Amino acid sequence: MLIVGESINGPIEKVGQAIAGRDEAVILRLAREQKERGAQMLDVNAGLGGRDEVADLTWLIKQVQGEVELPLMIDSSDPQAIEAALALHRGRPLVNSITAESRKKSRLLPVVAAHDCGVVALCLTEDGIPKTPTHRLEVARGLVDELVQAGKPLDDIYLDPLVLTIATDWQGGAIALKTIQLFKQELPGVKVIAGLSNVGFGMPQRRILNRTFLSMAVALGLDGAILDVRDSSLMATVLATQALAGRDKWCRGYLQAFREGKLSS
Repeated sequence: MLIVGESINGPIEKVGQAIAGRDEAVILRLAREQKERGAQMLDVNAGLGGRDEVADLTWLIKQVQGEVELPLMIDSSDPQAIEAALALHRGRPLVNSITAESRKKSRLLPVVAAHDCGVVALCLTEDGIPKTPTHRLEVARGLVDELVQAGKPLDDIYLDPLVLTIATDWQGGAIALKTIQLFKQELPGVKVIAGLSNVGFGMPQRRILNRTFLSMAVALGLDGAILDVRDSSLMATVLATQALAGRDKWCRGYLQAFREGKLSS
């Protein structure tokens, strides 16, 4: 399973301040910490609002890839920023994201089609987030068709089911899980990735909800997760879930983590 570290995210206050102030130390520390804790890819988001996102995102990528040898998830809705980032990125990135919103899609589709990169597709339309798993599947199917027609192989496409917090929508977790199940059944060859931090937001003992949701999602076929790799209990859950789901041959990853003391909560 692809593990993406979520912490270099401009909307997080201290990270946004570091980007705006060009504070390399904060960014480099976050990059190192996440790699050390098991991230296989790092999300980079420089969307601060009212600033030059092209300049901010390219600065961020230079800092992170100068410190750690990991591919990046380029997290932006600005085609110019994404194009500048793709030209600069070393290795094969993942672009997050394209949606079914017509205006945004028409601008972003040519950019991702012209580059050797993976792409995350969000089930989001002009009307917002579809309320039912069936409707999300319908939106996803259309996005996949257009990406394939633009030259993207299925293996490069990650679908995001859109996980909403159960604090404001008590069915949010169940809808996301059913959506994952439908994606895996109806769109073979396409991968599914989800952000974990939303599901427990606003709830007591939020981390318990995040860990439990992760286990349930992996059992239904989740291929990737955007999460806080610095949460040792969550990462232990990742390892245990991989072993129990038959994705860790001879449980080698789990046993290695035990020997390294990474399974303590």
